[in-house]
Amino acid sequence: MVVLDDESSKGFLFKYEKLFGAIELSQRDIDNEKQGIDSVISRTRRLFYVTCSRAEKSLAIVAYSQDPQAVKKHAIASKWFIDDEVILL
Repeated sequence: MVVLDDESSKGFLFKYEKLFGAIELSQRDIDNEKQGIDSVISRTRRLFYVTCSRAEKSLAIVAYSQDPQAVKKHAIASKWFIDDEVILL
């Protein structure tokens, strides 16, 4: 199980809310991505990959978010998950 919770982690090097579209990217985030500069988005993407790729049989991801609908929409639009794999509670 992977738990995504920016608020509890108190980290500043990654932001799952930004990666999953619940918080808009800053202009700096956008510029860094365009230039290929290491950014909060690239670090978060790598961290998400590492945590998810360790699963051997199954994987559950729990995302605490200010905007669960945005997270679901972004995860599906990004083709990371399909609609029936994302459950909102």
